[in-house]
Amino acid sequence: MGFSACKKELDVNLTNPNGIASTAISGKDVFANALQVTSTNITNSFPFANEWMGYWARTTSYSPSGSQAQIETFTLNNSYSDPFWQSSYHNIYDYNFVIGNSATNSILPGASMVMKAMVFQDLTDVFGNVPYSKSGDPNVSTTPEYDDAKTIYQDLIVQLDAAIKAIKASQASEDDAADIMFKGDKVKWVKLANTLKLRILMRQVPNGDQAYVKTQIGNTVSEGSGFLAAGEDALINPGFADVVSKQNPFWNSYGFEVGGTNAKQNFIFYIANKTMLDYLNETKDPRIGYLFDTTKGKNTGNYLGDFSNARPAGSLATMGKGILQTPGMPGVIMLATQSYFLQAEAALRGLMAGDYNSLLRTAIEESFRYLKVPNANAAADAYYNGSTDPRVHPQGGAELQAIIYQKWAALAEIDGLESWAEYRRTGYPDRTNPSVAAGANINKIPQRLLYPQSEYNLNATNVNAQKQQSGDIYKNIFWAK
Repeated sequence: MGFSACKKELDVNLTNPNGIASTAISGKDVFANALQVTSTNITNSFPFANEWMGYWARTTSYSPSGSQAQIETFTLNNSYSDPFWQSSYHNIYDYNFVIGNSATNSILPGASMVMKAMVFQDLTDVFGNVPYSKSGDPNVSTTPEYDDAKTIYQDLIVQLDAAIKAIKASQASEDDAADIMFKGDKVKWVKLANTLKLRILMRQVPNGDQAYVKTQIGNTVSEGSGFLAAGEDALINPGFADVVSKQNPFWNSYGFEVGGTNAKQNFIFYIANKTMLDYLNETKDPRIGYLFDTTKGKNTGNYLGDFSNARPAGSLATMGKGILQTPGMPGVIMLATQSYFLQAEAALRGLMAGDYNSLLRTAIEESFRYLKVPNANAAADAYYNGSTDPRVHPQGGAELQAIIYQKWAALAEIDGLESWAEYRRTGYPDRTNPSVAAGANINKIPQRLLYPQSEYNLNATNVNAQKQQSGDIYKNIFWAK
């Protein structure tokens, strides 16, 4: 009897009453998680960029070791890039799954095409040539060849045009519930696609085909939907809350344990880089207390790589309330402030119509709004209009400097990868002596990361064909200055 009862119980457990067959999984079951992974990669995968760009430094209570020592001396090896590489290609696979397994007329395939283009741009910006045309589908190849970075960039525009067409042709359906960003809003998805196109195109200025860039920007403007507008941040929120396993991923890594009392290790480890604090103080930027916690005598930070000049722990500014807002804060895909900075530069360069001064002012207003500075527009306008600093208010011959410096401030601690890309493209902000660590090449921030070790293990023929050497960490991406 006992044997019979045991067998019956095992039979019940072999069939999971809460599960579904893999063949029953469709795009709407995958899309929300794919969006969250993309957002988490943007905010959590690039601490090195936040450090290289002068946002964060290490508190001198910790000695440099492992990857942190490599960050401070600009010697990141093949192992460091593995997590981002693998997560990105898994993310691309998920978007491909949504494209191929969604209901007819669903918005999700077009939206996934937009997001896949964003992930591929990030991969190209970090590594240069990457597997593209044959990647993300094991039925096509498990050892995909590498594509030329410039060719990838041009095809991303083609893919985004196709995505816009698919989004416009979609219809409201139950799949919209899986869209944890825009809730099936076709207009906002097209605006995000157009803004991403503008970012891809502006990345190629001034080191690309200018006629091509201008023509494509003209086509994007002519499409008519416009770009992400004021208050239209691309944010995701599947239900983040101050509950175990439900906190916003950035908060979960850099903020506090449930209840808000005990700080996470990263909150203690990363403090303000004195470079950024000095800039914010010099320009009298009201965002300083929102980017960093400068209360109770927390008035300084460390330089990257600084170990010998320990400062009192109570004086070190930590991450501010505009960055760590709440455990339930939404995750970032792209902020509206970035949209306006792109438009401001395009207008400045004569690539699209518009008053770059007005667009720049709106970009700053949008940064103040996202950080929850009180009376954001009025505070931003007072800061912008009242400044004579060329890194804030454009002056003759230094207009681009003001735009990129302000973008640097607006993306602080939020999107370090984008700031690193803009530095490599324009040379702003000034990062003279970016690290004071012994042995660091103090005036040269790397231009890319090395291909990950997993590629040498699993796709050796194709990655070896790139002939990458350790010194190639200083080899420019095709669009870099």
